[in-house]
Amino acid sequence: MNIYRILPRILIGAGLSLLISSPAFAQTESRTRKKLIQLGWDKPTAATLRANLAQMDQTPFDGALIGVRGKDDNGKEVEARLAFSNVPWKKEWFQQSVDDLKVVRSQAKKLTENFIQVGANPGNVDWFDDAGWEQVIEHFRIAAWIAKEGNLKGIIFDPEAYTKPHRQFDYSLQAQTGKHSFEQYQAKARQRGREVISAIASVDPNLMMYTLFMLSVHEGVAKADHPQAALLSSGYNLYPAFINGWLDAAPPSMIFVDGCEIQGYLADSQLDFLRSANLMRNTALNLVAPENHQKYLSQVQASFGIYLDAYINPPTSFWYIDSEGSTPTQRLQANVQYAIDAANEYVWIYGEKYRWWPTTNGSVNPQSWGEVLPGIHDALLSTTRPQMIAQKTITQAQMSGKLINLLKNGDFSEKKPNVVSPENNKQDWNAVGAPAGWSSWQTGYSQGTFSQDNSVNHGEGESGSARIDRTSSGCFIQSINVKPGESYIVSAWIRQTGNGNGWIGVRWQTSAGKWTDEPSDVMIVNPPGSQTASWQKLESVVTVPAHAGKLVMLLSAGGQSQPQDVVWFDDAQLFKIK
Repeated sequence: MNIYRILPRILIGAGLSLLISSPAFAQTESRTRKKLIQLGWDKPTAATLRANLAQMDQTPFDGALIGVRGKDDNGKEVEARLAFSNVPWKKEWFQQSVDDLKVVRSQAKKLTENFIQVGANPGNVDWFDDAGWEQVIEHFRIAAWIAKEGNLKGIIFDPEAYTKPHRQFDYSLQAQTGKHSFEQYQAKARQRGREVISAIASVDPNLMMYTLFMLSVHEGVAKADHPQAALLSSGYNLYPAFINGWLDAAPPSMIFVDGCEIQGYLADSQLDFLRSANLMRNTALNLVAPENHQKYLSQVQASFGIYLDAYINPPTSFWYIDSEGSTPTQRLQANVQYAIDAANEYVWIYGEKYRWWPTTNGSVNPQSWGEVLPGIHDALLSTTRPQMIAQKTITQAQMSGKLINLLKNGDFSEKKPNVVSPENNKQDWNAVGAPAGWSSWQTGYSQGTFSQDNSVNHGEGESGSARIDRTSSGCFIQSINVKPGESYIVSAWIRQTGNGNGWIGVRWQTSAGKWTDEPSDVMIVNPPGSQTASWQKLESVVTVPAHAGKLVMLLSAGGQSQPQDVVWFDDAQLFKIK
């Protein structure tokens, strides 16, 4: 089992972490935490969100779609989602909603990534109707004002036409198709897109424009040899021009999100989500004007919609996902995790039949999603906050006396190191001199020392620690038998002096001891600027990938060259949590 051939890719990552930790890269941030946004028929208004915040803050979500409502001068209700109309609005009609949203933002502990809903309905304003579009643009400006004043993340835009026969983005249903060609309508739609984004940016250039679908709706068109000609076969053939108008006017600070509703609802494998991510990040460029390619690449994020009803619908339904031997909740969790991994930042969860919180929508059944999909709360939360669920599981195991550290000699309490003849070592894994239960490895050019240090330890007692001196790149190694789909929390305490860096690596082997693919490797490092001269805890949750039968834990160090360059590890732990 030659680790020399495969470890360099982890060590290259280690080199990156060294750069991040250096003063020259002090402003580099940690990776973006992925988030779940709730949408559904139980959609809250600003008032119901405020009234039920304590309950809603306990759900697995980081934010929600909010159906903002106001009242006109005659006391009639006005919905902000009906923006594509020529009816004039006033900002003051929505002041109560803004006040409610301010309270929500000041009190919410977790539900902080909220969005105002805006749709393409009723969709009865022709693209050449200047007077009508003056109102549509003002509606977007007011929606942006509500979002800014209410401390929302931005706008969620739903392009779908729910009010037929009007279809805002279908050329064949426009009022002046006999007068203006498809290309003329495209030019006008692009102009309106510029005007809409300019209006939003004039209020707040940092607002996010989150669409339920963007160019992902045109998968077949984007793959066609002649996308422009193929567009005419689509009911959303004016939408790409509108989006190009967005990009024309978008300031550098504005982010757009393609929610990939159509492909996401029935996606049922890691490959499904990766294909759709590639569609949004690459193939969709065929529908983007060349001058906007760089903006699209830098300012458009990939996201996915997950349709909860597909996991509880009957098998005869088109919208059905087969659990295939697992429970519906387990299947849901796996697919949400695939979506989270493939998305830039957000995944949205959509449900119709059941509820997460109180709703006045009589079409929603009285049961909660937790009742029809048992365990859904922790299943969803584990995809974005795995350590929170891991700690909950560990606490429960501790209380029941079933918490077992799967690592041998993880606290390095055995004073004597291994005494093994070189011929009994695993090729280049060297057990001689390593702490009991562990082996060591380093690159052929490294001259480091790997040892048991009984004079230094974390916490109370005199258990000792594992020590690495002056290695260019190397590690202590221990492998544990595991099964695909299992989850583990892996941790160790680390201390270092001098230069270089230490980290935990997790790699995977098959049951026969063959290394699996690189994408499943895990690297756990200290955050930039942390003080490692004192003991620091490194911790993460890992899930065993398909085809893996062994988890290989690596207590690693690199970049050391001087006598004072030392890394110690202690209290290494591996707990099974699922």
